[in-house]
Amino acid sequence: MDTSDIITDEMFTVVGKDIENYNLITRPSLSYWQDAWIRLKKNKVAMLGLTIIIFYIIMAIIGPYMTSADYRMTNSAIADQLPSKEHWFGTDSLGRDLWARVWLGARVSLTIGFAVTLLNQFIGIIIGGISGYFGGKLDMIIMRIIDVLYGIPSLIVAILVILVRGESGIASLIIAMIITGWIGSARFVRGQVLQLKNQEFVLAAKVLGASSMRIILRHLIPNMMGLLITNITMAIPGAIFSEALLSYIGIGIQPPDTSWGQLAREGAQVFMAYPWEIFLPSFFISTTMLSLNLLGDGLRNALDPKMRGTAKV
Repeated sequence: MDTSDIITDEMFTVVGKDIENYNLITRPSLSYWQDAWIRLKKNKVAMLGLTIIIFYIIMAIIGPYMTSADYRMTNSAIADQLPSKEHWFGTDSLGRDLWARVWLGARVSLTIGFAVTLLNQFIGIIIGGISGYFGGKLDMIIMRIIDVLYGIPSLIVAILVILVRGESGIASLIIAMIITGWIGSARFVRGQVLQLKNQEFVLAAKVLGASSMRIILRHLIPNMMGLLITNITMAIPGAIFSEALLSYIGIGIQPPDTSWGQLAREGAQVFMAYPWEIFLPSFFISTTMLSLNLLGDGLRNALDPKMRGTAKV
């Protein structure tokens, strides 16, 4: 036999087998929230919405201090002026600086929107969780109460609260908007609890002697936290719009205080002559609601458990 025909191991290179790195994990372990954040960052539309909301919040804090003009100071000599170096957004019909009033209005509108939504969600989680977990007669009583409250127009409730309190400030608006605002959240939480309360981890907690309240707070609610966060994001635009509507029809924030709805009301009175005075608050209301809806849609996709594991690092 010719020695050139002899095949040796040195003539081949073993591929696909790295003994040193054989036991290494190629993909790092990610928690639920880390995985959701990675997928949210890939959604450019949702991140744009988040950026706009963060910008508006920052400007609501520092914007009024970027000008020396007092948002309450009137000056008929400079009424209804176009934007200029002295007044970046112009002035209103009373000569007040619109830059300061727009960002103070943002502070009020965003505060009411976030506060009302969080309070509504908190109340809805408690009532919906108790109703769905215990069921039976308690569930029936709670749901009948919810059905009655659901049939009461929120506008009538707001008017009654303001009449009873004798004022129409931020506190009155928040109270008026949470009296019936928690109903949707309660129904949502009740439905989720009904789906989860017969799962194995809940039965295991019962066997181990966990109390009903502990099961609701430590096991049921955390397992629907992703959906709750999405629900909160989707509910904030509705609260902001409700405040704007109440202020627009004259039962919300009253001068000299301001909000985006109050600014829209004042701008509507001079719309034909000075259209930019209603365009400014309308623009901020619209972009805020759009941004929150885009962010909520992105969060819904990012927090979906069925999508987990698809993100790449």
